Amino acid sequence: MKKSLLAFAISFLLVASSGARTWTSSDGSRSFEGEIRSYDANAKTVSVLSSGRMLTFAEDKLSEGDIAYIKEWEAAKNAPDPSEMVASSVVGKAVQKAKLHRLDGKRFKSAEMEKAPEYYIMYYSASW
Repeated sequence: MKKSLLAFAISFLLVASSGARTWTSSDGSRSFEGEIRSYDANAKTVSVLSSGRMLTFAEDKLSEGDIAYIKEWEAAKNAPDPSEMVASSVVGKAVQKAKLHRLDGKRFKSAEMEKAPEYYIMYYSASW
């Protein structure tokens, strides 16, 4: 029982972590599992990897839900990189101009930012 439950959990995680989804035809009569690989907005074609084969077909062959998913996928793919957005922000520019130091053994040395950080840590202290 424990082995079958473990096998089920592992297979569920593998399927859930992959980018595969169920694609349905526009009339709802057929469906298949596959992972989107590319979308050509000009030609209105989508390429999906299914069972090791690359399938390319017209957008109008898909259900409305699949077309909405393609649009969301395309928007997310073309979204700006968050690290680039931080670097262009007011805080990002101020931090890049600030004097930075790093601990090298027991001494502090000057440092420069090579790229925008993913996170900022703000430390504030007061003595009353």
